[in-house]
Amino acid sequence: MRRLFLHINVSVDGYIADSAGDIDWRFADQEFQDHIDSMLESIDGMVFGRAAYEQLAGYWPTAGDEVSATQRRRMHELPKYVMSRTLRDPGWHNSRLLGDDPASALDTLKRQDGRDLALFAGGRAATAALRLGVLDQLRLVVNPVLLGGGTPLFNGAYPKEDLRLTGTRTFASGALLNTYDL
Repeated sequence: MRRLFLHINVSVDGYIADSAGDIDWRFADQEFQDHIDSMLESIDGMVFGRAAYEQLAGYWPTAGDEVSATQRRRMHELPKYVMSRTLRDPGWHNSRLLGDDPASALDTLKRQDGRDLALFAGGRAATAALRLGVLDQLRLVVNPVLLGGGTPLFNGAYPKEDLRLTGTRTFASGALLNTYDL
C-alpha cells in the first residue's frame, strides 16, 4: 500500500508563509534542489489543497531555467489530485479533483500499486488531511528563520497524534528535514 506524506517548508516558529503570504524566506540551495529532484522522482502523484494548486498551476506550466529539468518534467507529468469543494475545472495537465469525499478518494489511491503520494499543501489542506486520517508521514523542512507571524502550518482542529521521528537530515543551509510517521 502506498503512503501519503506531507512535504512542506516551515519556519522554526511554525509558519509556512510570512504575514504578507510570501514564501521567499525558504532556504533553497543546490543541495535542497537535489533533494526535491530525488523526492519528485520517488513518487507517483501529488495532492494539493485548492489554494496551493492554483498557485502552482499558475507557475509550473511556464517555469523556466530557475528550476531543474527534473522538476519541470515531473511537475508536468505526475498525476495531480486536488482537495477542493469549490474548484470546478483544474485545467493543469494530468490533474483531477478528489470530489466530495476526499478521504475515500485518497484511500482508493493509496490502495493502488505504485510509489508514495506527496501532499504539497497549505495549512488548511494539511489540517484537513490530518483530520481525515489520510496522512501516513510528515516531512517537515524546518528553515532556520523566525517569522513572528503568518500562515501557521496547521490551522484548525485535528485529532491528537503521537508521532515517531524516523529520520533527520541537515542541509548545509541549516534547514532540517524531519520525518515523522503517524
